[in-house]
Amino acid sequence: MISVNDAFYKFRSNLETTDTEDASASARQKRIREQLDADDTLDITRDFLTGAYRRHTKTKPLRDVDIMIVLGNTEYLGRHPHDILEVVRAALVPYYGEARVCCDRRAVRVDFGVRIVDDVSDADEVVSFDVVPAFVNDDHYLIPDDVTGEWVHTNPELHYDAARDANKDFAEQWKPLVKMIKKWNQVAGHPVEPSFLIEVMALKLITGPWTGSHPRELRQFFASAASRIDEGWPDPANIGPDVSDVVDNDPAKMDTARKALRAAEAACTAAINFDRTGRTGEALTAWRALFGPLFPLS
Repeated sequence: MISVNDAFYKFRSNLETTDTEDASASARQKRIREQLDADDTLDITRDFLTGAYRRHTKTKPLRDVDIMIVLGNTEYLGRHPHDILEVVRAALVPYYGEARVCCDRRAVRVDFGVRIVDDVSDADEVVSFDVVPAFVNDDHYLIPDDVTGEWVHTNPELHYDAARDANKDFAEQWKPLVKMIKKWNQVAGHPVEPSFLIEVMALKLITGPWTGSHPRELRQFFASAASRIDEGWPDPANIGPDVSDVVDNDPAKMDTARKALRAAEAACTAAINFDRTGRTGEALTAWRALFGPLFPLS
């Protein structure tokens, strides 16, 4: 039987994107750019992959991969943010159909209709893309927020730098732990919204020397996050709105997130105790219940 320690390293590997997935993401990006270029009203000056995929904190299967399209037609900045989202949506509908293209809060989501089995996509294909329209604003960007009706300041490069530095300072284990926690959030039904909030909390909560134990680091994160999630978590770039605004503005969502984090801490404690008392099989089963089918049992 595989040890719990070996299972976590195998789990870490299972969460890594494959060469096929990366090639799929690149091809999808190029195709979407070509499709959007056909709409003369957008005036795209550049596009690039960004978000968790770019920071290497995206968990599998690859869904909602962010592509930022930088636009030159700044007249949209004088209008409601929904207008530009609708233009992007309308430009992509002819290629993917009404049912698979929709406006989200800050992006247009394109679902490619890829089948998911046991947290793995067919042929390692990307499941969906989030197309984020953006406008240059000094040394950063403005992106739409359809919920607040405002233009949000963001700098994905600073987010990238923060994740890179945190990983380096934590013996290259920070990003793998973040992916594991994001996988838990996905399996648990997304009690923590948005998933970027997990990453932002991890910048403060997963620090210090690496202990060598994934189980104990995970339990510590869940315990700390449960007690501190209501503290308010600002944008790491210090230019955008609080990343925690979804839970901060909704007491019910805050309560759901806190309870889920506490339950995850308790599940970690139970799994650790199983392993400590020699009940390795029960420990592996408990970890899989927390993280889903990508966590190995053998």
